[in-house]
Amino acid sequence: MADKIPDFSNDVKQSSENVKIPDFNQGNNFSHEGNSLDQDINEENISTITTRNESLEGKEHPETGTKYEKKVVETNTGERVEGVFPQFNSDFDAELPEELLEASDKRQFDEANKQLKDYIDNNKDEAKSKFNSEQLDDIESGYTPEGYTWHHSEDKGIMQLVDTEIHAKTGHTGGKSIWGGGNENR
Repeated sequence: MADKIPDFSNDVKQSSENVKIPDFNQGNNFSHEGNSLDQDINEENISTITTRNESLEGKEHPETGTKYEKKVVETNTGERVEGVFPQFNSDFDAELPEELLEASDKRQFDEANKQLKDYIDNNKDEAKSKFNSEQLDDIESGYTPEGYTWHHSEDKGIMQLVDTEIHAKTGHTGGKSIWGGGNENR
């Protein structure tokens, strides 16, 4: 029987009255009249955004042990925003080219898998220490290795190869919603 994933929704301060999700694709909407999202703009013109599990800042996720840190990151429109994000252990980081930043997940994952394969082809010994033979076969075939997920890092254009189970259990605001065009581009 699968373990039940705990509900961390109490860690997120939100209600239907006080949450309005910003549309980063439409430019800066943080100071619009009536926007009740818990945000402000500091003297350096950095907006503070509400992020999932932000109450875990400086702490570890109670189930996965993943640490959450406050960071300033860049949106797809070049704006700088501050939020709290999980710091996953990544076995490989891929950097998407500019033209794929707002592409579909499939196109982004295909590019990340290509970069992973290129890296593995040139670093065979390291590859054998990180991945088992089935995972190496997946990579060679252009697939995401079994047991891993491509995480849209909060850092613009960075895709991180992380443990699937840890990623699924560590609720977070990901880079797809910050620099990747949001759910419309899934």
